[in-house]
Amino acid sequence: MSALRQGAACVVRRTRTTGVRNTRSYASGSHGHHEHTVEESFGPGFYLAFAAIPVSVFVYQISRPAKDGELTTIGKWLEKAADLSKEWEQKNHNTTAAIEQAAQDRLLFQTVKKNPHIELTYPETFQHGSPYNVPAGHYVNLDKVIAHYQQQHLDEEARKAKKLASKADNAPKDESAVRIGFVSAAVGYGLFAARDFKKDEFIFHEAPIMSALFHEADSENMGLMRGQLAAYRDAMPEHFGQLRVAYPLLAACHGVQPASFDEADVILQGNTLGKFLIHGRYAGSTITREEYEAFTARIQAAEKPSDHSKRIACRNFFRHYAFDARKDSQGGLPGKSKPIATQPHNACIYLLGSLVNHCCTPKSQRRPKNTEEPQVPEGPNCSWRIGPQGLAKFVQKKHICVQARRDIEEGEQLTWDYGKHDLGFVCECSTCRHPTGSNCSLM
Repeated sequence: MSALRQGAACVVRRTRTTGVRNTRSYASGSHGHHEHTVEESFGPGFYLAFAAIPVSVFVYQISRPAKDGELTTIGKWLEKAADLSKEWEQKNHNTTAAIEQAAQDRLLFQTVKKNPHIELTYPETFQHGSPYNVPAGHYVNLDKVIAHYQQQHLDEEARKAKKLASKADNAPKDESAVRIGFVSAAVGYGLFAARDFKKDEFIFHEAPIMSALFHEADSENMGLMRGQLAAYRDAMPEHFGQLRVAYPLLAACHGVQPASFDEADVILQGNTLGKFLIHGRYAGSTITREEYEAFTARIQAAEKPSDHSKRIACRNFFRHYAFDARKDSQGGLPGKSKPIATQPHNACIYLLGSLVNHCCTPKSQRRPKNTEEPQVPEGPNCSWRIGPQGLAKFVQKKHICVQARRDIEEGEQLTWDYGKHDLGFVCECSTCRHPTGSNCSLM
């Protein structure tokens, strides 16, 4: 019975209509944003390697020296950085010196005894007033006061005239003094006496053609070398012809060919080489065409010289031709030169004065009597001084004055002893060429 009931129940369940069951997904109508597709890059290593190529080319180019031996760009940067410390050191030194000088001046002004006397500009200062409607006897008579000041003025003018006259008496005579001549193909030019000179007579007085700072112990200083090159460039526009003829080797280092003899002879025989002479006159030249061409044939102008080579040329030019323009500088004889400067100082180039050649001082100025040995040369015959000093009060600041140290005959070459053992060339002076062979004091 129970089995029958169970079967009927199963049939009923199967015949009953089953409702459709809805499945819920709990999802909205929008599907949202999908994740962006991942982009693959080359990576930082690729870009670093790619950037290293132009950087390597750039570093290689700036690290290579130029064809003419000029410093590399990196070397120039390092050189400038090294010069900065020297420039700052020099600035600090100058500032300290200026402060010390100012302190000394202030101390001097504060401690010096003031002059109680007050000088009047004009006698009428005693009594000012209207020149009209003046009662008789209101003003004192100033005739004696006026006469006193007039006489004082005349005495002062007479003193000045006497001082100028005494200076003019010592100054070189305004007549022919020097001329340029040829010494040898190795030496080049020299300066020769255009007339006879007595011992201690002043020969000529000349102003500088260029001036720059120089330091013998620090001649490689790039700042000093730039200043020397700038001084040469400043002088070239106005004095191109004179510098080209007088110093053809320096002009060749700047790419300027030596002038032909016809061009040079116009300058050598003219008055332009003596344009800086204050006292004494330039008397022309004795150089012939053969001598000039033999000298200039050895000189070749540089092709496209770099600034570095120009600076070196000017540095060497100042080293061999410039004069120490410090106060009371003098030289030409042993023991007359000032000690080597510890700081950069003014050095001057003179158009004619720098052409005076070196002559070594002989060991002995005398020879024994009753001997057949040739006469010992007398050595240098001139000396020089810069600025007013001694009897040369007429010399202006930085000007050079040449003085005869013994009697000089017309046509004799002017020479002095530069006082340098390391001359940098084979000396061909009369002392070194003496037949005895060992008269030079440097040997």
